[in-house]
Amino acid sequence: MNLFKRRVRVPYAKIRNANTLRNNTTRHDWEHWTGYREQIRRMLEQTLAESRSGREHLLLLGAGNGNDVPISFIESQFERITIVDIDEQALDRLLAKVKQPGKFIKAVIDLTGIGNEIHSLSELKEKAAALAPSVDFSKLKPPFDVVMNLCFSSQLISAFFYKENSKAVYTPAFGLQLDRLIERIHGSIFAGIYERLAESGIVIHLTDVLLLQKLKKTGTSSPAKLKAEALTQGRIRDNLGLIHKRLPEFAQLGLCLPGTFAHLQPPILAKFKLQAEYTLLWDFVDDDYEDRDYLVTAHVLEKKTGTIEAGR
Repeated sequence: MNLFKRRVRVPYAKIRNANTLRNNTTRHDWEHWTGYREQIRRMLEQTLAESRSGREHLLLLGAGNGNDVPISFIESQFERITIVDIDEQALDRLLAKVKQPGKFIKAVIDLTGIGNEIHSLSELKEKAAALAPSVDFSKLKPPFDVVMNLCFSSQLISAFFYKENSKAVYTPAFGLQLDRLIERIHGSIFAGIYERLAESGIVIHLTDVLLLQKLKKTGTSSPAKLKAEALTQGRIRDNLGLIHKRLPEFAQLGLCLPGTFAHLQPPILAKFKLQAEYTLLWDFVDDDYEDRDYLVTAHVLEKKTGTIEAGR
């Protein structure tokens, strides 16, 4: 099973164009994602209430169209809000939804750190094992009090897999190389965040971890959905915490999406302390073709200070 291939009805393109086309497919989902956006708002509200972080500057990484962003709430909480994505058109669609545009700064950044080096799937396969991603955050204006990573982990590499013959290219060995590459990309991202995060600053890392999909015409469900239904006796929505606790079992079966645990690597946790975790359900799409949800985890990570030098 190739978990790097995310179904999007667009042709293959270079990574920037592929992400633009992907954002186009979800540009009208503001209303449909209302419930998910409210889950994020509640999680953010509770996190801010329990955190020592400031309220001056918020950074949103992978902001896209902003359909999953509780815009009114963040406008009420922060003085400045920087939004980042590789797709500038999507960021403009986000800005069209805001009520206080003077608070917002946009920055077009490639979060893979390899977009200028890799231009095709075959080139990615040839070089994946040796790539050393370096995400360029020089456009940002720190410090940031809060950083929210908006479910980009599983999408970092998937733009290269829109080509129709990707099944012939993908192999389990290549998949392992991509897993390691995604970990290195996260290492670069979190190192850049750490340098730009204020004292007592926090990172809220949201990532989709399970594909819970049912195809309408065939009635076929994704393997992760079948296991989740068996685990919860068909009551997935009421047992998100239980599924979260059993994620290692899903991972052993190869059912977790790429990047599920990439932000929990020891080098990252050497710089950040895990403060809290949440589980959300993203009602992504429900149309004539499919009913597709994602299980999403949110980890709150607080910046450690004075611990790296001390060797702890």
